[in-house]
Amino acid sequence: MAASPGAAVPTKTEPRWGAFSYPNFRRFWFASLARVFALQFRIIGIPWLVGVELNLGPGWVGIVALSAALPTIALSVPAGQLADRLDNRRMIIWSNSVSGIFYLLLAVLIVFEIIDLWMVIAWSLITGALTALSMPAQQAILPQLIDMRSIASAVALNGLIWNSMRVIGPAIAGVVIAIVGIGQAFFVTTVGYALASVLLISLKLARPIPKADGDSGKMLDGARYIFRNRLFLAVIGLSFFTSVFGGSYQVLMVFFANEILGVGEVGFGLLEAAAGVGAILGTLSIIKFGAGNYRGFAILGGAAAFGISVTAFAVSTFMPLSMITLFSAGFASGIYLNVGMTALQLQVPDELRGRVMGIWSMTWFLSSVGGFVAGMIAELIGIQLTVALGGLSVTGFAVLLFILAAELRSLPTTDPIASTHSGAE
Repeated sequence: MAASPGAAVPTKTEPRWGAFSYPNFRRFWFASLARVFALQFRIIGIPWLVGVELNLGPGWVGIVALSAALPTIALSVPAGQLADRLDNRRMIIWSNSVSGIFYLLLAVLIVFEIIDLWMVIAWSLITGALTALSMPAQQAILPQLIDMRSIASAVALNGLIWNSMRVIGPAIAGVVIAIVGIGQAFFVTTVGYALASVLLISLKLARPIPKADGDSGKMLDGARYIFRNRLFLAVIGLSFFTSVFGGSYQVLMVFFANEILGVGEVGFGLLEAAAGVGAILGTLSIIKFGAGNYRGFAILGGAAAFGISVTAFAVSTFMPLSMITLFSAGFASGIYLNVGMTALQLQVPDELRGRVMGIWSMTWFLSSVGGFVAGMIAELIGIQLTVALGGLSVTGFAVLLFILAAELRSLPTTDPIASTHSGAE
């Protein structure tokens, strides 16, 4: 049997350093680190650009977020089909490279003070489409980077990037924006994308995973698989619901920082960082202790705790308390997202991996749809009440799944070594 690319011949136990033992995964991981760090400047910068620099209300912030999310959502399933047919590495490289060019363009428009709202919306639509192209490929490429016995480690390490960057990135982005201006700060994003592309080009993938073709490559096969598998339907449905109703607070965070708490752009970064610290510790707890025989309870309990924490954040007007509630929300999400992703990666067939993970990836961006709706509702009933109702909805849905979804409640412990979807043959 041939070894997984960039790896030693697999043994019956996971390598000491997990997925990080594989050279290709290390290159991929550092490329993701550079890209995700750069993205923090967008997460901080775009709401600040629209809400503060252009002096527009929460509804417009929601519209801009929606304009980035819609192409990502609409193209996730077609992109998943492409990930099952094409070279995943090339898809990611092209998406990263072109995205870097558009971030450079945005920085120039802001620096020369010719930016307008319609430009921000058009830019968001284009970069959203580019994001859709790469997201399923980034999940589908994992079996080419590691042996599947290390998939739980790979999922957690990838999650650690996002969570750690939520600590480091927003704090740095807030300070940089405050010191040099928002336009200059976007140049950092361009550099991050360029570095990511260079690292991805250096990947040496010797073994392609099975690719779908002909009748086996139909675009909606991934959706059919999910709807026929109650466990997948429950996990992805929970991600869908928490993104739409619980994640909308992220879109409106700038107004909590600027109006409700009065802490400015640095405080905005600290609020994001508080959630990131919690998510890091939640992820590390899964890496260290795992979920054992309680994976279903970890997913449902984490989601319920996330909703309660978001509700508590919504009603807080005291900065330290707001940071504590966001820390709690981050910790809970770090647990249920990592456990849920691992469960899907272990059980999805290789030939459907791109399409199924494309649908899973799509749910991540639904928070922008929720943010758009929340922005409209906030104009009527206020920002705090809107976010609080969203958080309570997440908790209520998790409780409903606990009652109705026996497959998720009794999710068994799966031995990665026994998985038939091994990254080495």
